Amino acid sequence: MAFLFPGQGTKGLVAAVQFAESEPRGKEMLERAAAAADIAPSELLAKGGRALERTDIQQPVLTAVALFVHAELLAAGIKPDVVAGHSLGELPAWAATGALTPEDAIAIAALRGRLMAREAERHPGTMFVFSGLSVFEAGTLKRALARIGIDTAASNTPGELVVSGDEDSIRSMERTVNAAMAVFSSGDFWSRARRLPVAGPWHSKAMKDAVPELEAALTHARRGTMQVPMVLNATGKLAEAEALVPRLLAGQLVHTVRWTDVMATLQDGGVADFVTIAPGAVLRSLVRANVDAHARVHATENANDMQRTVDALRWSLS
Repeated sequence: MAFLFPGQGTKGLVAAVQFAESEPRGKEMLERAAAAADIAPSELLAKGGRALERTDIQQPVLTAVALFVHAELLAAGIKPDVVAGHSLGELPAWAATGALTPEDAIAIAALRGRLMAREAERHPGTMFVFSGLSVFEAGTLKRALARIGIDTAASNTPGELVVSGDEDSIRSMERTVNAAMAVFSSGDFWSRARRLPVAGPWHSKAMKDAVPELEAALTHARRGTMQVPMVLNATGKLAEAEALVPRLLAGQLVHTVRWTDVMATLQDGGVADFVTIAPGAVLRSLVRANVDAHARVHATENANDMQRTVDALRWSLS
């Protein structure tokens, strides 16, 4: 069984906050997140949750919600054999191993959000996702975009590529891509591309000045021993040297999220049940795109989902 923690930009965060707020454990977590983000808890859901759109607020809140859901599952007797997180989700995932306290994970998530927001202001940019790619198209696209300074931000599924870069590079992307893809693509290639609604060029070299500060915070946090294995975005493999995890989690700000490799490692390791930690709708779609038809994917979006998941997993484990 794997617990999978979602990343920033996740749909359904407002509903997830409402779910957490309805339980004492969740309410406490959200109060910690609000304090770390320097905002009143009552402001999190004001005006339809507009504050949650801000990177520096969304990251600690998402981490708090994820750790609340994780704690609820543990309290119900459901424990993971392995964990992984997508991008920001690596912070609560690492906490779920026992290596980091929930309090420190939330505080570091707030720092991560502030650092990324700062770098996005200094280096404005955005991200694009290309879908329905063949192996040849994906390889050609990566090489063409690298030549104009656009980084591969994430490899989420075998046919999808997320790229990231500054505004100047993004503006020159169409001409470069059209020339490169004319060799392999058929039909309207740009119909398979869309700009993502993000606040900056995440997972690109634009974030490099944030890495040392985040690594220092991760390195100096109070840490326990990892009690549960964790698969890392940076390598797509299980973390083997615990001392290297802070560097890899911090370096993730500028490196590709190798989610396809993460999922392959989990499947090769025999994982049959994938529990997506709320808010996990986007993550579930990425899981289903990578696993075989026999895998079971579980939701934890609300109290009803939690109960169904707990019941299904108890039955499976029995």
